[in-house]
Amino acid sequence: MLSENVSHWQLGSQKLELGKQSLIVGILNVTPDSFSDGGLYFSLEEAVARSEALLDAGAGVLDLGGESTRPGFVPVETEEEIRRLSPVVESLCEKRTDCILSIDTTKSAVAEACLERGAKIVNDVSGFLSDPLMAEVAAAFSAGVILMRNGREDEPGAGLLDRIRWSWDKSIKVALAGGVKEESIVLDPGVGFGTTRQEDLEILRNLKVLRDYGFPIMLGSSRKRITAQPNGLPLELRLEPTLTTTVAGVAAGVEMFRVHDVAENSRAVGLADLIYRGGSLDE
Repeated sequence: MLSENVSHWQLGSQKLELGKQSLIVGILNVTPDSFSDGGLYFSLEEAVARSEALLDAGAGVLDLGGESTRPGFVPVETEEEIRRLSPVVESLCEKRTDCILSIDTTKSAVAEACLERGAKIVNDVSGFLSDPLMAEVAAAFSAGVILMRNGREDEPGAGLLDRIRWSWDKSIKVALAGGVKEESIVLDPGVGFGTTRQEDLEILRNLKVLRDYGFPIMLGSSRKRITAQPNGLPLELRLEPTLTTTVAGVAAGVEMFRVHDVAENSRAVGLADLIYRGGSLDE
């Protein structure tokens, strides 16, 4: 463990309390080819309308992506990714001044452009191991960061949990060396990224162990392949299995959930938080 458990997430001058209740992170892909919602919100008007709907449904953070990261994705040029994301960030920060925006990117130039326009978080599926300037850019804005373990990279270690910890260790060291503060870091175990179905199941079974690593955790299992199990469900039938993984995360102490179906997950964690995080009901 690199640090003691923290109870807040530092986003610039803002402290976001974590742990007392689940934080729902709504997914918005401004892409034509994302595996679940690609092409649905590709125009500025559609993207902003969907973003506001997610906020109204209970999203505490919006995670905006301009490049698909599904298996076999086609990389997007930096300028195109900025073109897709910048207008959405600007519009949302003007219309919803209290919204917290996260940018799902592996490119420091994209992160910088969006942070300049009001985004507060960088969500990097490479864990800061792709772009050597990413940590410095995030630190310059005192941004919150989400560092994902990406199983598509080579990792030493015999067991899955050891490989996840090795990847996290490497990402955290890069982030800290670039000036990112410990209290700004959240970790993601990377469900569905270079993992088998059995490995995804192992991650879900060991969320408590991973949570005890010492940093807040974000779980991103929404509509992933594991939620199709055991009967091979299509995307449109994966809501209830996704909710199952969310509640399992709450029971394990996971703080954040990156999801497509914000309203449904918000309702699920409402009761799950009372059961597993404590609290009482007025009679």
